[in-house]
Amino acid sequence: MTSSLSNSAPKTRLGAISFVNTVPVYSDYQPDDTVQLVYEVPTRLNELVLAGFLDVSPVSSACYLRNHDKLALLDDLSVSSPGAVESVLFLTRTPLGPEMLDISHISVPNDSETSVMLLAYLLKETTGQDFRPWFNVYEAAHYRETLKETGNALIIGDNALMMKASLEESDESYYCYDLSSLWKEKTGQPFVFAVWVANRRWANENPQALRRINRDLREARQRFFADAAVFQKGLQLAQSRSHLPAATLERYYRHCLTYHLDAEHRDSLQRFDAVIQSAANWEPHTFERQPAP
Repeated sequence: MTSSLSNSAPKTRLGAISFVNTVPVYSDYQPDDTVQLVYEVPTRLNELVLAGFLDVSPVSSACYLRNHDKLALLDDLSVSSPGAVESVLFLTRTPLGPEMLDISHISVPNDSETSVMLLAYLLKETTGQDFRPWFNVYEAAHYRETLKETGNALIIGDNALMMKASLEESDESYYCYDLSSLWKEKTGQPFVFAVWVANRRWANENPQALRRINRDLREARQRFFADAAVFQKGLQLAQSRSHLPAATLERYYRHCLTYHLDAEHRDSLQRFDAVIQSAANWEPHTFERQPAP
């Protein structure tokens, strides 16, 4: 992990998501001395690659779709879910339906872009209302306090995995909506949360380095799932970072996530792109709501 970044750095600056969801891609990736790894939360990686402070990085799918003219998409790499992802959850004391119209605000974390946009879309589909003006951004680390204070919260990444595990062992009562599962119910498609990209200017100037990193990351992903020893090593790394049970993480990697970017994933990206493009034209219905305090 590093905190020193500059446009003059001689190494290829490669971003990595600081959640356990990318352990299958990075745990057995062995960069040489020409590559500098930089771990950050998704929203920060989005900013760094767009600003030219990272050369290659995973970014949220919303970031890529909004900035595809500035970003070159890497081949066959994504963080996607075929159904329930278990790490992008909307918890609420109010069921997802017309009753949501009585809520004064929705709590969304500061470490997500795609999941926030997906929640806005699902709320719009369910209620006919654009809830984005009532989204209140909270510090992601304070998800438990936020949930208790406001009665609802979008929670992502390792925080969501930990929250789900704690809810299963408690008597707290919340409706728990897995956003990827809801997308699958509506579209029949997997949901793509993140893709790997390169800053387009850098990609045009360094095609060989880009191909090498793309190949090495795909091969590391392949080893993770094909080699039992590599899988166990990665599982131990994820446990040390998250303190989650091995069984939870193994289910997460084998059943909740996929890391390819095939035709079905690209179709889903295109559908989500249409959601993003249409969101600029969303207008609230005529009924009145009180703005959040």
